[in-house]
Amino acid sequence: MSSPDDLLPVHWLSLGGTLQSRGHDPLDTDRYWQTGQSLTPDEVLAPVRSLVAPVTVEAVDARPSHDLSPDALLALVARLRELDPATTAGAVVSLGSNGLEEVAFLIWLLGARVPVALTASMRPPTAIGSDALPNLVDALTVARSPGLRDHHVVVVSDGAILHPAEAMKSHSSRVDSFRASATPLGEVHAGVPRWQRYPLPGPLRDLPLPATLAPVEIVTSYVGSDGAAIRSAADRGVRGIVSAGTGAGFPTTAERRALDDAAAAGVVVCQAQRTPYGRVAGTALPVLCARGLTPQKARLLLAVVLGGDEVGGEADLVGLQRVLDVAGG
Repeated sequence: MSSPDDLLPVHWLSLGGTLQSRGHDPLDTDRYWQTGQSLTPDEVLAPVRSLVAPVTVEAVDARPSHDLSPDALLALVARLRELDPATTAGAVVSLGSNGLEEVAFLIWLLGARVPVALTASMRPPTAIGSDALPNLVDALTVARSPGLRDHHVVVVSDGAILHPAEAMKSHSSRVDSFRASATPLGEVHAGVPRWQRYPLPGPLRDLPLPATLAPVEIVTSYVGSDGAAIRSAADRGVRGIVSAGTGAGFPTTAERRALDDAAAAGVVVCQAQRTPYGRVAGTALPVLCARGLTPQKARLLLAVVLGGDEVGGEADLVGLQRVLDVAGG
């Protein structure tokens, strides 16, 4: 028997991307972006509209997901927070795969009043073997799943339900790019979500949105780096620096000196790793530890926190490290 929530629509926020792209021909899986043409959300959904539960559609300013500005990202979260659980069963956000992992992590961090499933596709809907429609339908299904009733946020791709803190784009073109990056929370089989574990809510979900995302720079370490990029970032007045160290998060000696100098000057410094899997070996304050977060996700977390409050004292850094511990496992 259907529950009352099953009668409520899922609200689809459509931001463009490959999921709406129109290719040259049915064999076009890699040149489609050159056409500059796209399908409307209703055109994408049309083949299955009568087969899915109620859906409302909102087309957001479509642009490449890697070009989303800080203001656009915060506006997206604000829009999701406006959705009323009394009238909306959940939300789906579709966008380009390039920015999916960061946008999903940001929405998970800050939370919404309704469950949110984010998705993208690696092939346009006009191509043979496209994952666009399957991913969209799976996301619409997961968004109204009882597993998300506590207003959690997940990524849905290639039949897998993934945690935003863990999922990332691991291949430039394969349809399992996101699925292969993390252990699934569950899977969608024949239109039914089957959960193996449930996601925890983001650690900042009850806080007001920051007025802005603070400027935080990522500096990637490499053999022989002299730390000049770190000094340059600090000189430009960034609020935070994330060091993507080698291996388990090891900068060069020159980089370490530059990071220590930046921290002493009031810049919030966080040590991450350029290695895609594993955890940072560990740090001591005033240098924060990203744990298992990628540098991109650690940057977003710092940008959110520093965009809302002044952080710099040891007590503030202890609290910020606790948030990193929760988010980074």
